[in-house]
Amino acid sequence: MPTPDPPARADRDAAVRARRARLEARHGGVLGLRLTAMAAVGLAALAAPSWAPEVDRERVVMVCVFAALAQLLAWLEPRRRPSHLTAAVWASLVVDAAWAGAVVAAAGGPTGPLAGLLVLAALWATIGYSAGLGLVAGVAASGTGLVLLAAEGGDPWSAGALGPPAFLWAVLVSAAVGSAASERELRVRAQRLEVLHRAARGLVDADTAGVMVDITRRAAQRVMPGWSVHLRPGSAPSTVVMRRSGLDAVIIVPVGSEGQGFGVIECRRPLLARVAHHGVRARDLGPLETLAASLAGGLARARALASLERRSLTDELTGLGNRRSFDIELARRTAESQRTGRPVSMCLIDIDNFKAYNDAYGHLAGDDALAAVANAVRGSSRLTDIASRYGGEELALILPGTAHEHAIEVAERVRTTVAGLAVDHRRVTVSIGVATGEGDCSAEVLVEAADRAMYAAKAAGRDRVVGGSTRLSPLDAGPAGPSPPA
Repeated sequence: MPTPDPPARADRDAAVRARRARLEARHGGVLGLRLTAMAAVGLAALAAPSWAPEVDRERVVMVCVFAALAQLLAWLEPRRRPSHLTAAVWASLVVDAAWAGAVVAAAGGPTGPLAGLLVLAALWATIGYSAGLGLVAGVAASGTGLVLLAAEGGDPWSAGALGPPAFLWAVLVSAAVGSAASERELRVRAQRLEVLHRAARGLVDADTAGVMVDITRRAAQRVMPGWSVHLRPGSAPSTVVMRRSGLDAVIIVPVGSEGQGFGVIECRRPLLARVAHHGVRARDLGPLETLAASLAGGLARARALASLERRSLTDELTGLGNRRSFDIELARRTAESQRTGRPVSMCLIDIDNFKAYNDAYGHLAGDDALAAVANAVRGSSRLTDIASRYGGEELALILPGTAHEHAIEVAERVRTTVAGLAVDHRRVTVSIGVATGEGDCSAEVLVEAADRAMYAAKAAGRDRVVGGSTRLSPLDAGPAGPSPPA
């Protein structure tokens, strides 16, 4: 048996809880009407002897008291035992019918002054609960009236006897139709509010644009049943557009303001032949516009966070990754190498005689030289290589999945490109140390090997590439020692 989709199961559970909450609220709300009517009928019976001698005052009062107590019990029981709510509602309807029938019987029968209570009991069930329960109450009221008429010796099937039930049903059906329409409208609004609430919470918790788009698409599909919903990036109109495209009705809702658009929510559905209207009301567009605004806010927040993240990982002078970015990437690539067995290489690049260059030409010229070397490194490496500013005048290049001999080739290409630069007509060179790790080589060992190889390149005369070994353990490697004079 397939496992239910978790979001669908959550939706069903939420719908069940919402229905139960509505029924509980309505059950408590109708209680006030019942008690008020029973108190009014009881007080009217006490004041009735002068104008209604056929009313059995004591019987009417006792019936009202016992019915009120029964309704209070039917209201209290589900508060103590929530699982008894449905049974309590049905018990209340039975008490209504019994109360109305007993009062009418004690006050002159179906032709007496209180016969209208049968209609009243059916009406408050219709308006207070639902159209379905109101119709059930109407059947009970009609049956009670006919039984009372038959008990008094009348013909329940005569035209005169059927007139009051016919009037009752005319009133009841009208009330049921209006109640059902209002209930349906309120239910749709409640469902849409729930969808929008859950979508807003999901957008707040989402950390990527893809997740936000998926949340919005599913929410839009729920508020527009029968429509196919798509979220499309790109330019967007300034307002909502409703049009016909071929045989489809199309609604386009912009996501974001005109100055910062993120795309559109597009809804489509086929139109019947020769029908040009969409059948869309303002209540349909409101939730879509709310979803679009929520998505725009979420995407703007995601862009801002991504920008901050990029800035926190980028060196402002060179535009390369900074030391934090280098550490993160190297740890990830060496862990990947340990898991897959593929090699990972690294180049450590030092600008030759950079201190002397700064002293001779000034720090602004040194910054220009460093930026030019960074551009050369970025331009002469591959798309898969990761360039960073390691610190000071040192740059680093991580070469994922690259064997040692190929890493030497990349480093030599970088060295040649830099040597061909003319920064303000001044020649700049670099010394590069290359190391390659495989298997269980750690990031620390790889950096140590590349560092030693770079020092060796500088000691050998600079402007050259030297390959290092990663076969030393961290304990064997020891400190790198002071750098040769720049």
